[in-house]
Amino acid sequence: MRSQWLEGTIRHRRLSPINHQFQYGTGMLALNLNEWNSVTGLSPLFSLERFNWLGLKRADYLNPADGSLRDAVSDYVREATGWVPDGPIELITHPRYFGYVFNPVSFYFCYEAGDDPLQGAVPRVILAQITNTPWKERHVYCLQPKGGLANGSGWRTERFTFKKQFHVSPFNGMDQTYQWVFSFRGDELRIHMNVLEQYQKQFDSTLVVQRTPLTRTVLHRSLRRFPIEAIKVTAGIYWNALRLKLKGAPFYTHPDKLER
Repeated sequence: MRSQWLEGTIRHRRLSPINHQFQYGTGMLALNLNEWNSVTGLSPLFSLERFNWLGLKRADYLNPADGSLRDAVSDYVREATGWVPDGPIELITHPRYFGYVFNPVSFYFCYEAGDDPLQGAVPRVILAQITNTPWKERHVYCLQPKGGLANGSGWRTERFTFKKQFHVSPFNGMDQTYQWVFSFRGDELRIHMNVLEQYQKQFDSTLVVQRTPLTRTVLHRSLRRFPIEAIKVTAGIYWNALRLKLKGAPFYTHPDKLER
């Protein structure tokens, strides 16, 4: 099996106008989409399209939801870039826990034929599927790495700067710029996101994880360590939103409500 389990930490920091930060441990799937229909065979506690301790549901990901996810990703990439993915496609995501899921962001790493994500290969295209809270709307950013060489420490780093196009948080306005940094080295992955407003950093988020082969033992161990991962993420977002509100952070209305 080529799918992996990712384990590490996520840190969020708000730097302006209110200083605030929190960090928590996390576990995620790096699912090879060719194994979408077979990965749940690892454990009777892991199911596809039905309730279980752990699960995957096609409707949680890229449309159209009535076809294969690999085909949907390939079609999106082809329309956006002109390239048809011919190698592995990995979905980096939180699975459903007890039927519940919330993924602030899921990534699709699209590799060229012959590239091995387990050896630190850099994707040719990265799709970032953003889901906002509490509206559960989605938006996809398409990023194209340049394939730079590794630095002296062995890290291969890709940097992207682009304008924000989608309302994510009531504590962030729309006139912002994103700086995203993806770093790959062997079985290690780092994703760092800066949010800038008028050239000043307002917020950043850092995911640091390490890959391990996805086996029944690893899956069951993760269930003991992260039994309610999705609920924890959502509760953390709302709890820290309350703390920000109490600290006096400015509140931004959803743009659609402003238009009405």
